[in-house]
Amino acid sequence: MRKFKPKKYYLTTAIAYPNSSPHLGHSLEIVQADVFARFNRLLGKDVFFQTGTDEHGNKNWQTAQKEGKDILEFLDKNVRIFKDLFKKLNISYDYFIRTSDKKIHYPGSIKLWKQLVKAGDIYKKKYKGLYCTGCESFKTERELENGRCPNHPTREIEAVEEENYFFKLSKYKEEVAKKIRSDEYKIIPEVRKNEILSFLKEAKDISFSRPKTSLPWGVPVPDDDEQVMYVWCDALSNYITGVGYGRDESEFKKLWPADIHIIGKDILRFHAAFWPAMLISAKVDLPKQLFVHGFILSKGTKMSKSTGNIIEPFEQIEKYGVEPFRFYLTSAMPLEGDGEYSEDLLLDKVNSGLAANIGNFCYRVLNFLNKNFDGKVGNIDDDKIINEIEDELDNVKKNYENLNFNEVVKRILHVSSLGNKYFQENEPWKLIKEDKEKAHKVVGLCVNIVKNLSVLISPIMPEFSSRLQKQLNLKDLKWKDVNFKLKNHKIGKDEILIRKIEEKEEKPIFPLNLKVAEVIEVNEHPNADNLNIINIDLGSEKRQIVAGLKKFYSADELKNKKLIVISNLKKAKLRGVESQAMLLAGDDGKEVGVLTVDEGEPGDKVYFEGFENGTKEISFDSFLKIKMTVKDSKAYFEGKELRTDKEIVRVEKVSDGAKVR
Repeated sequence: MRKFKPKKYYLTTAIAYPNSSPHLGHSLEIVQADVFARFNRLLGKDVFFQTGTDEHGNKNWQTAQKEGKDILEFLDKNVRIFKDLFKKLNISYDYFIRTSDKKIHYPGSIKLWKQLVKAGDIYKKKYKGLYCTGCESFKTERELENGRCPNHPTREIEAVEEENYFFKLSKYKEEVAKKIRSDEYKIIPEVRKNEILSFLKEAKDISFSRPKTSLPWGVPVPDDDEQVMYVWCDALSNYITGVGYGRDESEFKKLWPADIHIIGKDILRFHAAFWPAMLISAKVDLPKQLFVHGFILSKGTKMSKSTGNIIEPFEQIEKYGVEPFRFYLTSAMPLEGDGEYSEDLLLDKVNSGLAANIGNFCYRVLNFLNKNFDGKVGNIDDDKIINEIEDELDNVKKNYENLNFNEVVKRILHVSSLGNKYFQENEPWKLIKEDKEKAHKVVGLCVNIVKNLSVLISPIMPEFSSRLQKQLNLKDLKWKDVNFKLKNHKIGKDEILIRKIEEKEEKPIFPLNLKVAEVIEVNEHPNADNLNIINIDLGSEKRQIVAGLKKFYSADELKNKKLIVISNLKKAKLRGVESQAMLLAGDDGKEVGVLTVDEGEPGDKVYFEGFENGTKEISFDSFLKIKMTVKDSKAYFEGKELRTDKEIVRVEKVSDGAKVR
């Protein structure tokens, strides 16, 4: 059993829904939570950071059925992708909860349900309502825009009539509102607090279960074999089940109440109205704070495949590195609004903020000290700049505490700018010739600013911070070390830690998003003699494709082969089976040969030199208009060879002049 210090701090994110690959919004929330967790550790708090996945519900069940997979096999695959992303993002979570876990999660969900029944707050009735499959929740007419859910405008709203259990939200709306108004349950930012108080005025009872005929996959309702828990008692309860509720009350008492939940604005009502009402009913203490972030937008709109503005987090990490990616995500979100993500903005932030400001200041100071004073810090200059920077240090801390991350980054950059200005104005390279002792003190003060920056930025860029502290010959600095007390100290070897990212010329767009895919499994098509169903690994996700290769390749020849696939082709059903991508092959009228590589890894980018792959969804008819041909067993478009970063793509079997289809 883990022992916690008196200063325990329990922090959670919303749990992700793993019916498909993680998107940029998942990256935003988990990075914000990680930054806040790391900040609180710097303060000396014993942080317990929980995240996880919401694994029940229709979307998961239906997607698994479509892919012909057992539900847990499907979920295990997708959960691994989320965990892989979190690992790449350097997320320091302590526990990853899965709501399909019958040992950890089910006992607490069932206990919570029984407590609500005991309080007289669960009842059964027939219900007719409007259901959004995207949100997996019922909607009122007022919540819809032009008859559609504003968060899922491409999905049809379903009229559903069934008998469900309901929870008496209306009974608790005044008490919940009172606790929110008084900040006993503090909602950040203020705009979300006002939004939920407005909603609570007219809050009605909520559907709390679904018949197994509608939702076959979920936590069973106690004493009713025909119903499963709806998302509220199942998914929301993860915050208490993950820390022992229903199975280890001693552990639960140590960690609960949560100090903060971190969520997106689209699930505000669930966390700020439904959840506290359930806890009051069950006689469980409320969490202390709820932080609600906005959406991360692309070109001013929410991301979707149909608009072609999807940004893949794995690709961005690969392209720019995890620390610049974390830095930009942290800086992009204003406290009360939505943020914008674009590569141009990221480049500007990294080049002008990180490289030209912080990176340049830290390197020139440490390099000057090593060259001119053998790396030794003596006394420091007693300059008024110290008071100015100390004010900014306080501002950085306050903004961290208020989760105003956009402002945190601005203040950290300002501290570095003040240091740069002080260094530049004192010109120690000239001063050393006239007053070496004074020059030494100036540089000593600057080294203290560098040390402070290494702490300020460590929640956002932990690897950069660690490497900078190593150059300072220091280690594991905490917030208490943010001061100007570093004297009579010898630093280590300096080196440039942040370099500008070279801006690339804008390339013409090739409309296909081509990737390397490894064949996992080849199966017969149930309704077509000439077609195969091929399961492929795309690195960050797995898909199935339907392909007409049966006459040209055996299943054994395709197994483990690395093919080239179009990942942004519109999905289509071929003889009743969905094809979620399309492989490329050469066709000379006699033979068909796949496009393949030897050294590429699943998910690797495949491209024609001089072109940038498109991301917008493309129709099959549009694909047919693209002229690609084969010469010397290579695929060409407008005279350019198809390749990965590691090798030229090879076309098997076909003769020169074959078309790539």
